[in-house]
Amino acid sequence: MTPATVFGLFAGVILAALLARRFLPVSPGRNPRLAATVSAAIDAGLAREFPLAVIRVDVKVCEGVAILGGYAREFDQASRAVEIAQATPGVKSVDNRIAVRVEG
Repeated sequence: MTPATVFGLFAGVILAALLARRFLPVSPGRNPRLAATVSAAIDAGLAREFPLAVIRVDVKVCEGVAILGGYAREFDQASRAVEIAQATPGVKSVDNRIAVRVEG
């Protein structure tokens, strides 16, 4: 291989990487502000659905996966939290780690 060929291949790879970075969509995991926005949207939806804090859910978003942790008093509340997260734009899937605790 000649130096001109090596340089041409190197320049092509760099150009392809720059174009891919410019035009491919950014996932929430690679963009902390987008992940924070998606997480805040899920938190807002949960606050609207459960205004009296009958459910405690921590939300984290990584590469479009919403991770829900915490506890709920009923199974239906945990299921509704998953539905809210799934309906949020930017969420590809939901990892439900909510535990159901019966108090009493």
